[in-house]
Amino acid sequence: MARGRKKASTGTLDAKIEQQKAVMEKAKLRFEAEKEALAELIKLRNEMRKDELMAAVIKSEHSYEEIMAFIKGGTSEDEQVQTF
Repeated sequence: MARGRKKASTGTLDAKIEQQKAVMEKAKLRFEAEKEALAELIKLRNEMRKDELMAAVIKSEHSYEEIMAFIKGGTSEDEQVQTF
């Protein structure tokens, strides 16, 4: 003869629901903290790239207009862009 599953009381289920809600809230807080850490790392990487790009522009022998035209894939207003 097969045994039936023991029915849980409403009080037991309510306690388990509240416990699961607490677990979910902790997970949400951890997720938000990790998301903020990721955003900060991305911001730092972008700042470093910006500084590196600016240093390369300053060291370049080409004019600002030539560099911008090259980046945009067009030509400067004054002259054709020379091949870099």
